[in-house]
Amino acid sequence: MMHLIGYKAYQRGYVGCLADTKRYVYFLFARQHFREITVYPKADYQDHHHFVVSLHKFVPRHFFLRRPEPLASLENSVLAAIGQKLDRSLPSETFLSLKDPPPDPMASIAPPG
Repeated sequence: MMHLIGYKAYQRGYVGCLADTKRYVYFLFARQHFREITVYPKADYQDHHHFVVSLHKFVPRHFFLRRPEPLASLENSVLAAIGQKLDRSLPSETFLSLKDPPPDPMASIAPPG
């Protein structure tokens, strides 16, 4: 399963970051088209926190979601729907702020027990 962990809306789409089992993918979804920009192997990072801190050098902290959003697929309809959902959300409830430590995503990604 993939999870959206970062999101920034623009006029014709958004830039995002997703996590799957082996990598983090920074991508562009614009005009109903998905395009990978950069892939980061998870093996290069100690954990999610390390990745967020490393990428924070290039993107603002409020790019990252407080809780990862599950992505069933990379189909246009799925990506468009999650973009609309995040656009309607309150930024303070959805995105990290400068004063927030990066969350432990395993609390919402890993199955209980």
